[in-house]
Amino acid sequence: MKHVDVAVIAATLWLLASMVLDILTPKSITALMIAAALAPPFLIGIGIHFAREYFKAKRSYRPPQWDERFRN
Repeated sequence: MKHVDVAVIAATLWLLASMVLDILTPKSITALMIAAALAPPFLIGIGIHFAREYFKAKRSYRPPQWDERFRN
């Protein structure tokens, strides 16, 4: 279900960015403007991915003294 949430958020941000670009530029959209419209969802997606991986690694860390090898 998390993947669907991320996809919906990315699509919403992409739509918002394209609407803002459409309002700001009356001419047809160039390749540079398409890249500008796609940049926010990609950057936010990358940030979400790395934050999720960081917190997952932080949760799974156990100090060595709690390891079974060190118990007598």
